[in-house]
Amino acid sequence: MFHFIALSVAVLMLFVARFYSPRHAARAGWAVAFLVPTWLALEVGAADITVRCVVALMAVAVVVVKPRQFAFVGFSWIDLLPLVIVVTAAISTTLNDHFSPTVILNLLAQWLFPYMLARLILIHDQDAIDFVPLAATLALILAGAMIVESVADYNVFNTLLGHEGSSQGDFGHRLGLKRAEAWFGHPIYGGLVLALAAPWVFTQTYQSYWGRGSKLWLIAPVILTMGTVATLSRGPCMVLAGVMFGLAWYYFPPIRLFSLFACVLVIAISIVMLPTMLKMADAIEAQDGIQKIKIDGETYTYSGTRHRYLLFAVYKKPLSQVGWIGYGNWGTLPQHEAMLEPHLRGLFLSVDNHYLLHYLNTGVIGSIAFLLLPIGIFAAFLRQRAKLTQPTEFLMVALLSSVLATTLVIITVWMSESYSFAFLFNAGCIVGLLISARRSPSIVARKARRLQTGQSRAISTTNQGTTF
Repeated sequence: MFHFIALSVAVLMLFVARFYSPRHAARAGWAVAFLVPTWLALEVGAADITVRCVVALMAVAVVVVKPRQFAFVGFSWIDLLPLVIVVTAAISTTLNDHFSPTVILNLLAQWLFPYMLARLILIHDQDAIDFVPLAATLALILAGAMIVESVADYNVFNTLLGHEGSSQGDFGHRLGLKRAEAWFGHPIYGGLVLALAAPWVFTQTYQSYWGRGSKLWLIAPVILTMGTVATLSRGPCMVLAGVMFGLAWYYFPPIRLFSLFACVLVIAISIVMLPTMLKMADAIEAQDGIQKIKIDGETYTYSGTRHRYLLFAVYKKPLSQVGWIGYGNWGTLPQHEAMLEPHLRGLFLSVDNHYLLHYLNTGVIGSIAFLLLPIGIFAAFLRQRAKLTQPTEFLMVALLSSVLATTLVIITVWMSESYSFAFLFNAGCIVGLLISARRSPSIVARKARRLQTGQSRAISTTNQGTTF
């Protein structure tokens, strides 16, 4: 199955590149990668070669077909950060005696290829304009699949392809509903991919609202929300809420002071009511998963929710000895696993905190490189937003909100390749659009502009030739 799909993708992308353009080929490849199960892979040594990896490699290859149609408008220092993460992880893995070419390929597939694919697809504003309908349509297909799966209590994709679903999806029902995972192998991963695709759906809906698209798109956010909720996972719902909040905060200044006050209030209440909130979270989990465990001789209550903060106590010793480059990439039997107490190794094999795991894997250098990615993107947006035209600005704010919201949510989940692809793709799209804006001659007011109205569209000259 994998060989057939990989060969089909290669032929498709070469065909599109030959008769259209490399950017069209990259879009077609991205669409296939979005729809193909993430668990469908070919094991080569220590690496799992996925269809996404094939798409990224072919995206580079098709540039050779028509190189003159693929001139970049510029680069940013942010483009170096995914590469720094890969290099740091590769050095760490090598020094910890786990080096192999397939390990390096695995690192490239997770950290560099998705970002690179985005930079190849979006070079000018018009590329985003052309890409939005495709991305929004595929996001709705995923949302619809999740809604049906949750209600029908049946994953048709796993059945057709003979794949055993995750225990969370098959047996981890919540509120009487199945936790939908579609073709992503885990409810959280599928939900985060869908939430990270929300900017494309919202942008298409925004355009339709102002008469540049079918009015059927007006119900798309509802379908998207239902699909995200169908995962019954808190993380994806928080990212989706973060995208909505980011758009509202940017375009409606009166709510900013209120939102800041609300955030402080929520944080204060959370600190005071933490024990009660933990008990409420435990109540919706399977009771057989709650148990008493000992960490360094002390007794703790363990549950899926409490797993996240107990990690710091469990990994206390490895964390204190990480150093500049860490213990090597996860999945290569890193040394920090051997440092755990024997009775805790199975229970805490999953490090559901990306920052903690990334710090263990890549040390100080790799962690700084990762943190600089959202910080650098946010800073670049603040510098360049004055040059963004309205449709591009709306998409940019939504994409940025999705990235920033995810950087908060990954405190509670490790960054699997299943959704890191969408996260890094969004980051690459933002950088590409910011570089395009940097080279744009248009200068507009340096403040958040109101959403476009019918009257403003009629008199606007700033956005001519750049609307969807």
